[in-house]
Amino acid sequence: MLIENGISWSTRFTNSILINNKLWPNDYDIRITFTPETNDMQMQNFVYDKYKCIFNKFLQNSIFIENNQEVFDKMDVFKNDVVDFVSAPYDQMAGVTIMRKLNSVGGDNLRVISCEIESWQGENLRYTITEDSPEWEILDDLQKEIKNPWWLSDQPVMSSFLEKQLTWEEIGFTIKDESRLKVIQGGIK
Repeated sequence: MLIENGISWSTRFTNSILINNKLWPNDYDIRITFTPETNDMQMQNFVYDKYKCIFNKFLQNSIFIENNQEVFDKMDVFKNDVVDFVSAPYDQMAGVTIMRKLNSVGGDNLRVISCEIESWQGENLRYTITEDSPEWEILDDLQKEIKNPWWLSDQPVMSSFLEKQLTWEEIGFTIKDESRLKVIQGGIK
């Protein structure tokens, strides 16, 4: 896939995944490609900071599980964030769900057009999720059974089970006067 006007950002995070009643340590490498949907550089920077927060605060040291209230309750006693998915949290499902979350957060400002994901437990196979990937069908079909899917919220929520869902303002996000994300070409009026 050739992306002429996209911006790519790579990051890593470590966590644990619960598959077949066993916790597995995991290390992810993610590359996000996004395009600006606004010319407002302050807003682009603000959304980019939210993207970084999702990876650095909510996914780092988290526990990935399949959506199941009983399993969530058992894992929620730990101080880790527990992130639920519509199916077992294999790399492809994690990638498509994270991409949906980023696009919910990005709104009309930054649009993620691809998410490349690989993990140590996934034998370092790199999956590329785009807007045309077949994983969307699985996510869309199975999310109908889930109350309050976190990936559809534009707020800093990473669990479908939390009663109290904080807002970006409640966790201290504000727009800074100076933009660090510089877009030379891009933006749609």
